[in-house]
Amino acid sequence: MALKTFVKVGSITNLSDARYCAGMGVDLLGFRVIEGQENYISPKSFQEIRGWVTGPQIVAEVYGITHADQLVAILENYRPDYLEFGKKEWRVLKDHISLPFILSIDTGETLASIETEPNFILVHERSDLAQLANDHEILLTVESTENIQRIDQQYIHGIALSGSNEIKPGLKQYNELSEILELLEEDN
Repeated sequence: MALKTFVKVGSITNLSDARYCAGMGVDLLGFRVIEGQENYISPKSFQEIRGWVTGPQIVAEVYGITHADQLVAILENYRPDYLEFGKKEWRVLKDHISLPFILSIDTGETLASIETEPNFILVHERSDLAQLANDHEILLTVESTENIQRIDQQYIHGIALSGSNEIKPGLKQYNELSEILELLEEDN
């Protein structure tokens, strides 16, 4: 299957989400890799999921990282293609980043203190997308099908969605995630 736009799905916590997203043609799958953070997935659980999924590139979401030396274990245990973090984590990691990265910025934040260029900028609904898009590849956070229909595609490279927890292993309701991905399917 092919999607009409570049898609990243983050906060993946289960095999159901990972396989569904891979089957739908999602480009990037993100996993929270800092213990103690919401939606954290252990290296063991990640490896079990990774063994069943092919296609998407892997993003290690390192929100909450406090020391650069934590990065060594993350790179070894998760073998990500990208890192994702906010400006707080940037200050911790800036001299240790060896992979392409996605920088998440909040409304009103600027990129003035970032010395290198992120591969993507993850933004939430913002009015200044046009200004950011002049110099950066933008991934816009989308939470509902209503948001998809209001997106001005000319300013974004793609969208970012979030996975959700399973009711129990193998039992899952996809609701918004599946509706959004189905809206993005290429017409055959």
